[in-house]
Amino acid sequence: MNEFELVVHHDYTSGSLADLSGHGNHGHSATAPAAGGMPFDGRRTHVVVFPSSSLEELGGLRARARVWADTLGDRRTLLEGYLAFSFSVSPDGALAGSVYAGLQWHEITTAPGTVPTGRWADLGFVYDGRDTMALSVDGALVAVRQGNLGRVGGVEWPYGLNVGAWPDDNARVFSGRMAEVWLWRLRG
Repeated sequence: MNEFELVVHHDYTSGSLADLSGHGNHGHSATAPAAGGMPFDGRRTHVVVFPSSSLEELGGLRARARVWADTLGDRRTLLEGYLAFSFSVSPDGALAGSVYAGLQWHEITTAPGTVPTGRWADLGFVYDGRDTMALSVDGALVAVRQGNLGRVGGVEWPYGLNVGAWPDDNARVFSGRMAEVWLWRLRG
C-alpha cells in the first residue's frame, strides 16, 4: 500500500496563500485570495509555488482541488508541476491528469462533460508511482489507467508548481474560483 505525505495545502478561503502542510510551500500571486476562494480570471491570474526540497522527488502523487468552474472552452490548468505532472480541465469538460515518467508524458482523461460548471466540485488525480493513474470528481472514481510508467521526478526550476495556469505563460488559465488545493508526494 502506498503512503503519501502532504507537501502543499493552500486554503484560499482563509484569505491567505500560506502553506498549511508544514513544508513552507507558500504561494505567490499578484491577486489576493478572498473569503469566497482564490478568483481566477481566465486570462492572467495564477499562484506560483517555488521549487523546494519537499518537491524535489515526488515518485508518485495525489493532487486535489476544490473548484468552482465558471466557464470551459479552453484547456484550464488546476495544478502543474513543471516537468513532473499536470492536472487540468479540457475544453470539452473532461478532467485530465498526466505525469512525466520514463522520459515521456503519460495521460489519463475522462469523458467530456465530467467537470461541472456553476457549482463547487472536488477534483482529484492520483498516480501511485508505478502503474496506476486515477481521476475522481466529488469522491467518485471517473477514470483509471494502468501501465508500467515508472516514478515521477520533482517539480523543476524555473517555473515550479503553478496553480490555475500553465507554468511559463499566461495560458490555460482557470476561470472561476478555487477554495483549496492539496498536493501529496509518495513516501520513500
